[in-house]
Amino acid sequence: MVNRMKNKLKIKNQYKINFKKISNNDLKQIKDWRNLNKIREFTYQYTLLNTKTQNAWYSSLKKSDEKIMFLILNESHPIGTCGFVHYDKLNKSADVSIFIGDKNFHGKGIGTIILQKLIKYGFIKLNLHRIGAEIFEYNLISVKLFEKASFKKEATLRQSLWRHNKWWNVYVYSIINPGFTHNL
Repeated sequence: MVNRMKNKLKIKNQYKINFKKISNNDLKQIKDWRNLNKIREFTYQYTLLNTKTQNAWYSSLKKSDEKIMFLILNESHPIGTCGFVHYDKLNKSADVSIFIGDKNFHGKGIGTIILQKLIKYGFIKLNLHRIGAEIFEYNLISVKLFEKASFKKEATLRQSLWRHNKWWNVYVYSIINPGFTHNL
C-alpha cells in the first residue's frame, strides 16, 4: 500500500499537467490526433476530420454554452484535449471528455491526473452536481480509470455502437458531487 502511494506521488510530481483554452493555433494538432486510429476508435466521430470540419467544430465550440474544452499541456507541451460536453447549467451536470493524443504520454497515469483535475474544476468552478461519461465497452482502460475515480456505472446502452464489424455496448458512468448544495 505504501509503495502504491509513493508511485502515485511520483506520477503527480513527474508531470506538470495544466489546461489552457483551445485556440485557432491548436486546431491542426488536435485534428491530427483525432485522426489517429488509436484515438478515433474511442470517439463517436469515427470519420476522418479535415480542416473544414475541424474549423466548424472550433466555431461551434466558441459559440456554445454546452461545451467547455481545454488543451492539455505537460508544462508547455500539448498532449491532448479534455473538457465538458452537454454542459447543463440548470441541472448542474455535464459529461466529461478526455483524449491524450501524444502517444508518448499513454500508459503513464496521466489520465488519472487529468480526470482528477476535471472533477475538481467541474465541482468547484462550475458548481456541478453530476459529472457523467459514456465509455465504449471495449475501452477497458477508461472503464478502469473512471471506476478508480469513484464513478459509478449507471446504465448500459445495449448494442448502441457499431465498431469493428459488430455491435458494442456503451456504459454510462457518473459521479455525484458529495459537497453539492443547491441554493433555493
